[in-house]
Amino acid sequence: MIPLGNILHEIFAENAEEYISVIRPAYPHAKALGHICSCRTPALGATAYECGCGERTFIYHSCRDRHCPVCQGMNNARWADKQLASSLPVKYYHIVFTLPDCLNSFVLANQRASYNALFDAASSAILKLCVDKKHLGATPGFTAVLHTWGQTMQFHPHLHVITTAGGLADDGVRFVDKSDTGYLFPVKALSRLFRGIFIDTLAKNAPLPLPLKRALYGQDFFCYLKEPMERADNTVMYLARYAHRVCISDKRIVSYDKTGKTVTFSYKDNKDGGKQKEMTLTAVEFIRRFMLHVLPRRFMKIRHYGILNNRGKFERVERCRRLLKSSWRPPPPRHTRRRLVCHVCGKPLAQPSHISALRLSFVLRC
Repeated sequence: MIPLGNILHEIFAENAEEYISVIRPAYPHAKALGHICSCRTPALGATAYECGCGERTFIYHSCRDRHCPVCQGMNNARWADKQLASSLPVKYYHIVFTLPDCLNSFVLANQRASYNALFDAASSAILKLCVDKKHLGATPGFTAVLHTWGQTMQFHPHLHVITTAGGLADDGVRFVDKSDTGYLFPVKALSRLFRGIFIDTLAKNAPLPLPLKRALYGQDFFCYLKEPMERADNTVMYLARYAHRVCISDKRIVSYDKTGKTVTFSYKDNKDGGKQKEMTLTAVEFIRRFMLHVLPRRFMKIRHYGILNNRGKFERVERCRRLLKSSWRPPPPRHTRRRLVCHVCGKPLAQPSHISALRLSFVLRC
């Protein structure tokens, strides 16, 4: 069994040239690949820590690319701490919005318009049903996170939404709490409303062929509403697993054959009762599937709506807490910067200095 410390980085670094020569990727994919291969290496420079005992420690810079598997753990911790500050003491529902497979090729060719339509349709459908007095009669707060992959890294665009089991009434002086009912709105109505809004929005912003548009109206758009989650902090940590992650992690890599250039990874087969299985791909195909999920430049894959809409969010959250008459407050941030110590004498390292990649290359030769 191979060590799983940073196996994904190793797979990308050792097979990048073959992937580029065989696949000839578009510029955004090649750029993301370059970032991943250079992350935490001398190619990006380093931070140097000096110790009084004369010891010098280098920490190589990270690429900070959102598609890099090395950089996402810290982003998750920071994001979770930030979201806890705007959470409410109510139950939360988890909703999944999925597009039919017949749209995959069109979405890949029109990613920005398609993803925007997915966000707009899901948020509009939730808000319309919640504002309806037959269901909730209030405006909830919810966060949507885009995912584009399935268990085998194939293209599978879908949206994860975490929404409060209640909301702020139109008059602004009442909070309608449905935490004890176990019901938010009918899923079938949500699916049909989501389908109609998505098709109309996509047709306005992308060259959607008329035959495909007609076929989509006959397709079922899958929406899944999970059981409500009890605690706000657990909800935030649950959503954090979806917020900053890539399509596969080191934990799922079973083996990497450097001689045969193949990668074996585990996956859950949902079509076979969720059984754990293994799949083997060539390294080039493995990287190709990974690169299917590179998002358009500056595209926001996490968005907040309703009570949690960015403008005036904390004022609305505080008002909801007062209306709920709750003394609950989010816990203090758990993410703290680790203090580095010298591995020779054990004393804290002094103020760091940054070294460029060119200068670092000369320093390492000495």
